[in-house]
Amino acid sequence: MPIRYPGENATYRSAREALLQEELALRAKVEEVAALRRALPLGGGVPQDYVFTAIDGKNVKLSQLVRHRSGILGVYSLMFRPD
Repeated sequence: MPIRYPGENATYRSAREALLQEELALRAKVEEVAALRRALPLGGGVPQDYVFTAIDGKNVKLSQLVRHRSGILGVYSLMFRPD
C-alpha cells in the first residue's frame, strides 16, 4: 500500500508513481554497473619498486609503503604549475 500524503490529488499520485519507477530503474542500473566494476580483472603490475623521498628526507620504497596491508594502493597524481 503506497504512502498517501494529505491533500494529494490524482495528478500528483500519478507523477509520484512514475518518479518511483524511474528511481527503481536507476537503482537497478547503478547496481548493474557496480557489479561490472567488481568483475574487472586486476590491473597491471608495478614495473619496478619505485623509491620516494619522505618528508624527513629518507628514501622509502613503494613496497615498504604497502607492506602489511591488503597490497592494494590507490594513487592520486596532483600536478601544480611551478608558480
